[in-house]
Amino acid sequence: MRDNDLTLRDMTTMARAAVLRGFPELVTRLGGDPRALLRKHRLNPGALDNEDALIPSRASIELLEDSARLLQCPDFGLRLAQFQDVSTLGPLAIAIQHARSVREAAASASRFIFIQGADVVFTLQPAPMERDCAELRFEFLEAQSMNCRQCTDLAIGLTHRIISLPFGGSYPLDRVLLPHEPLAPASAYARFFGAPVRFAQAYAALRVPVAFLEAPLPDFNETLRTLAVNYLERNYSDREHSLSARVRLILSKSLGSSQSEIGGVAALLAMHPRTLQRQLAEEESTFESIRDQVRRQAALRYLVSTELALTQIATLLGLSEQSALTRCCRRWFDKTPSEIRNEAATPDEGKRASAR
Repeated sequence: MRDNDLTLRDMTTMARAAVLRGFPELVTRLGGDPRALLRKHRLNPGALDNEDALIPSRASIELLEDSARLLQCPDFGLRLAQFQDVSTLGPLAIAIQHARSVREAAASASRFIFIQGADVVFTLQPAPMERDCAELRFEFLEAQSMNCRQCTDLAIGLTHRIISLPFGGSYPLDRVLLPHEPLAPASAYARFFGAPVRFAQAYAALRVPVAFLEAPLPDFNETLRTLAVNYLERNYSDREHSLSARVRLILSKSLGSSQSEIGGVAALLAMHPRTLQRQLAEEESTFESIRDQVRRQAALRYLVSTELALTQIATLLGLSEQSALTRCCRRWFDKTPSEIRNEAATPDEGKRASAR
C-alpha cells in the first residue's frame, strides 16, 4: 500500500504512579520482592515514592499480570484495590469527594479520568434492557492488544470502594460485570463486591439503580468542587488529546449503531454535543475526522482479515450502502474494496480471486 494507506502507530500511553499504590506492601505480604518485579518490567522502584510521577501504562499492566502469576495470587488486582481509596486519584479526588451527587461525581470522573491513566475510559451509561438501572463502565485502550484482566479488576474494585466509603461501606449495587472469566473462585468476587458478579461480559461495569445516581454525597462542598474543577480544566484539559482518545475508543466499539453518532457519543461522555465539538476543536480535531479515521482502520481490518461480504462491512462501518464503502475506500486508499482484498492475498490467492 502507498503512503496514504493506514499505518498503525505504537503509542506509549502513560499513567500516574499512584495506580500502583500498595504494590510493594502487597507483594511483600505474599512473599515476593517488589523491587525485583518492578525492575523486571523496567520500572524504577523509586518512582512509586512520587504518586504524580508518570510510568508507561503497558509496563504497569504487564507488572500486575506477571505478579499475579509468579506469586500465585489470581485475585491480585482485587487485593491491590484494598490498599487504595479516592485519594489515589490525585487532583481528581477533590472534585469527586465534594460533588453534589453520585451522578455529578461520575461526570467529573468520566471527564478527567485520563489524569490517572491516558488509556482508560470511564462512562456512565443506561443499562441495556433495564430502564431503571445505569452502568458505570470501564474500557481500556490497551485491552485491544494485551491482557488487562488484573488491571480491570483493580479499576472496578477501586471504583467500588470509592462509592462504598461515603455510604458507610454499602450502596445498592445490583451486579458487577467483568469481561473475563473469573481469575479466582467466583466466591472471592462475590465477597469483595457483596453483589452478583457476571463474567465474560462485553465490558467491565458496576450496575446500580438510576435513582441512586441522585443520592447526595455527605461531603458536598460547592466551593471546593468548583475550585477543583477549575484547576483540572486549567491544567489538564488538553493533556495528550485525551478526549480524542476517548471518542476514538467509543467509536471503535459502536460503529454501525446509533451510538456512533455525535449525540450518542456525547451522552456516553456526559457532555452536550456542542461541548464535545468545542473541546475536540481545542485539541485540533473534530468528531467527523475521528469517526472517519476509525472507519478507515476498521475497513482495512475487515477487508484484509475477514471474508465478510462487502455489504456486511458497509453495515458494520455505519455506511448506508456498499457503494458508500467503495467511495470511502477510493478516498482513503485510492483503491476499491476488491482491489484491497486482492492485494492482501497471497499470489496464488490473488490469481484465484482474479479468475473468479
